[in-house]
Amino acid sequence: MAIDLSKSVFFRSEIKPELLPQCISEVAFVGRSNVGKSSVINSICKTKNLARTSKTPGRTRAINVFTASKGRWIVDLPGYGFARVSDKEKEVWKEMIEKYITSRKTLKMLYILIDSFVGPTELDFMMMDWVRKLNIPFKIISNKTDKVSNLNLDLLKCKMSEVCNISKDDIYCVSAKKQMGFGNLINDIGNLLLK
Repeated sequence: MAIDLSKSVFFRSEIKPELLPQCISEVAFVGRSNVGKSSVINSICKTKNLARTSKTPGRTRAINVFTASKGRWIVDLPGYGFARVSDKEKEVWKEMIEKYITSRKTLKMLYILIDSFVGPTELDFMMMDWVRKLNIPFKIISNKTDKVSNLNLDLLKCKMSEVCNISKDDIYCVSAKKQMGFGNLINDIGNLLLK
């Protein structure tokens, strides 16, 4: 039986990945600033204010860890790309994200969030290429489907699959704003955290 993500609680924030303790299993969320990572995490955990959300890009400035069950984590990483912070701070975030992704032996899946309306950006492609080279398993969450007019989910998945060179089965189309499309994603995360 999958882990009940609605029981998730905030565990800690950390800017130095090496200071994070070991855990049994974890999944992490990464994506462009303002793509809706925190909103997606709140939707997955069925809790309105578990992860802090903001209209200001770059609000998540540390690695935020939530415990879904003892020793099983959901991790919110800072956004990459556009954010109203200095270049120096962006570089610190980049280092933090890279160090976290490459050092966590218990990382079961990296979920890369993409804006359904905007589509994958150059930074998203760079992230996908980088994790592929490192053999880090990843899936795509296409958020903000509510912004896509005449939405055809199957067509959206086909296009995303083609441009991102990833199986349709590894793409989840959701809308955190409308609370749509989370069933299969919640099951996927709950099952991965059991491993």
